[in-house]
Amino acid sequence: MSEKAADEPKKKGKLPVVLILAIVLGAGGFFGMKMRGGDAKKEEPKIELGPIVEIKDEFLTNMADRTSYVRTKISLQFRKDFKAEHLEEEMAAIQDVINMQLQATSPKDVSTPAGMRHLKESLATSINKLLKENEPKEEKDKDKEKDEDSKKKKKKKSEDDEDGEVEIPEGWDSAEGPVLKVLFVSFATQ
Repeated sequence: MSEKAADEPKKKGKLPVVLILAIVLGAGGFFGMKMRGGDAKKEEPKIELGPIVEIKDEFLTNMADRTSYVRTKISLQFRKDFKAEHLEEEMAAIQDVINMQLQATSPKDVSTPAGMRHLKESLATSINKLLKENEPKEEKDKDKEKDEDSKKKKKKKSEDDEDGEVEIPEGWDSAEGPVLKVLFVSFATQ
């Protein structure tokens, strides 16, 4: 019995050491991951709202049900660093995209605030796609690097988020741009 009694204190002496070691390693891993995540947030460039450009022409078009029409005046708010030098050249294509989107919309789709919000987001997405496709080659090369970084961030974000969507700041219609907000100066359906 004296051997068993001698073994028990040794076992009890190792348990607190193992627990302390596990706690220290766990805390180190936690803070290491926390620090690593903090650096990634600092690298993200902050996108800021820039100029508002009014589309001079008013839109008057039939809606999807072909018995109603929409009459609207639209302005676009771009990101701060957007160079609007080629915007006038693209205005006819932008207006076409807006007309097509309005013609595909039913009056029921825009009868609620959520429906209007969806239309704005859809317009911003379509216009951004158009502007990215038609931008000059030099700017495409610069934006290509930004897009690769953005895709990495989106991938990480979609791994973190359940639905995989990019978070759009409140009040904005797009998270990246160049068009960040679509503003309905006037909007009427009949």
